[in-house]
Amino acid sequence: MPETSTTTSDQVFAAKRPSNPKPFVFQFCLVQGINFRCVAYCDQQGTWRDASNQEELFGDIQILKC
Repeated sequence: MPETSTTTSDQVFAAKRPSNPKPFVFQFCLVQGINFRCVAYCDQQGTWRDASNQEELFGDIQILKC
């Protein structure tokens, strides 16, 4: 069986983490809209979501308490 050599291009390297990682932290708030009031959070895209089922909240959202 012939010997095979591996070069650096054949090796798999772990992805580098950013030098200054800033994890996204959810802040839960009590919010109110038309016909609902719930605990919600604002995701990374700026969308308000229900904390219990992650469904998107539509309409005008009023923050009652954070």
